[in-house]
Amino acid sequence: MFAARLHRWNEVPVLEEAASPGSAQAGEVSVEMEAAAVTHLDLTLTTGTFAYRPELPFIPGTAGVGRVTGGEAGLVGRRVLVRGAGIGLERPGTWATQVTVPVAGVRTVPERIDAALAATCYSPMTTGWAAVDPVGRIDRGDRVLVTGASGGVGSMAVQLAARAGATVLAAVRTPAKAAAVPEAAHGVLVGQGPDALAAAAAEGGVDVLLDTVGGAAVQTFLPAMRPGGRVVLIGYTAGRTLSVDLPTLMAQDITLLPMNMVRRQVPDDVFHELLQDLGDGRLELHTISYPFTGLAEAITARTTGSASGTVAVTM
Repeated sequence: MFAARLHRWNEVPVLEEAASPGSAQAGEVSVEMEAAAVTHLDLTLTTGTFAYRPELPFIPGTAGVGRVTGGEAGLVGRRVLVRGAGIGLERPGTWATQVTVPVAGVRTVPERIDAALAATCYSPMTTGWAAVDPVGRIDRGDRVLVTGASGGVGSMAVQLAARAGATVLAAVRTPAKAAAVPEAAHGVLVGQGPDALAAAAAEGGVDVLLDTVGGAAVQTFLPAMRPGGRVVLIGYTAGRTLSVDLPTLMAQDITLLPMNMVRRQVPDDVFHELLQDLGDGRLELHTISYPFTGLAEAITARTTGSASGTVAVTM
């Protein structure tokens, strides 16, 4: 088989021949991979600064899709999403043509969904759902601002918040990114300058800020928050530290709600409903795919933010 191995921290994994992971043991399945996601979580792990620091060399990749070729009889031949159960964090990941994973780390997916889309949809769909529903508690009539609204998580959050009955403002970095914002958005803000802040503060401000980018976003838009508002902290692609003006935060009684999707359990019925909506076109997710041999290009696209939506490699 072929696998992308990380030999040194903060370097691009090397695509090379590797020994087969072997036959599945009790409670495991063997999967022939079709595609794997390239996510910010994967890239954070490769820096060696993350909470998970596996022994090197290591095969990253926290999500992918493939077909079960061995192991539990009831799953053999089924197309599955591979994710969770320590995959790509504590045990070899999906950046390989074959993987052996715990049964708890697979969920069946429909045949009709494109491999790259199936490999990358879980994190943006479920993170968007968690931000809007159990964490953000967004309801009809709320005014919501989503940063990084052209990205995978941001675009899903825009659509799900609008579906919940909120008025949704989509914030993006550049005019080019604005073209990738879902049609469900009620308005698009470009940049984090005075004009964007004024637009966010209009009509009394926003009830909920869903921040998918980190960096200066919260500090920038905090003055536009309504008293008693909520900020859901989802991502940190634009910066890994949070700096806020404490008097403003306290005076406006703003609640900061950090997200941890590694620990959060997503009910199967929620996942399958979202996946059904994605397959039927009721939800949209822009996905860019590269051949497995183009992994370095895929990583660059993910790292630089030049790709809107999600990024995958196909085997």
